[in-house]
Amino acid sequence: MTDSPRRTSVVGDILVVAAYELAQARRTRLLQVLVLGYAAATGAAHWGFVQGLKEAERSIALAMGVPPTDRPGAMIASVLSSEDLRRFITNLIGSEALLERLATVPVLAIWSGAVAMVLLPVFMLLGTSVSVAAEVENKSIRFLALRTERLPIILGKGLGQLAMASVAALAGVAVTEVAGLTLMVQQPPLGLGLSALEHAARALLYALPFAGLGLCVSQWVGRANPARALGVIALIGVVIANPWLEYQSSTHALGRLADIVRTVLPGQGWTDMWQVNPVTFAVGAAKLLVVTLGWVALGYLRFDRRDL
Repeated sequence: MTDSPRRTSVVGDILVVAAYELAQARRTRLLQVLVLGYAAATGAAHWGFVQGLKEAERSIALAMGVPPTDRPGAMIASVLSSEDLRRFITNLIGSEALLERLATVPVLAIWSGAVAMVLLPVFMLLGTSVSVAAEVENKSIRFLALRTERLPIILGKGLGQLAMASVAALAGVAVTEVAGLTLMVQQPPLGLGLSALEHAARALLYALPFAGLGLCVSQWVGRANPARALGVIALIGVVIANPWLEYQSSTHALGRLADIVRTVLPGQGWTDMWQVNPVTFAVGAAKLLVVTLGWVALGYLRFDRRDL
């Protein structure tokens, strides 16, 4: 299909496509399913965490000869004051400054950030992997192509998927707030909500390369079911490849090659998204954005030449 000349604003077109993507998801109930599914998964993760923390505090209370509490959270500060534990955690995360920051954050907010960094990449990769392919298959993308160029279509769809993930992340923050109020103690509502919101934003940044990979798959495949299947395969591949490449890098079996491959794979930058230093965080976020755009550009090589 030959694109007709246009003189509209590129930014405006991107926003229009994003709004269309969001409206279509709401009309088909996809957005509602996404939000409810994300909220349910977050709630299940929080319940499991609270139960585990409750058992841990019960064991500590029995060892100290004090009665255990019905709801966990009261003993966390005293446990973190242990020098041996602080040394262990510092060695684990590689930053004493980061430990000091995390020690001032409600523990459920930290857990919610970790949960978001697991759930959001999955939701975003699987969502973006069919966002373009489905409309290429049913030819509805032609209506968008009549209004704007092809690149704004891709960027707009990516922005729309990010907006959907943001709504789901806000639902996760609400679930975190409810869990903190009902299942734990010493989780100040305002501090918990703000911290959970901050960590949700960090998790969205971390998930961007997964969205880029999904858009790449969707542009290359052009059919919904194969794109969905390939998205699942890509997700599994990333989960397996990252630790394997890290092992190869540490053992010098592949050396520099493993490091290069890891830099372009989604799943990097986990520690950067937890950093206190704004420069370190900004550099990490910039790397994630570059990787995201790289995957989108790789897919666009095919989409730009595709017969719509």
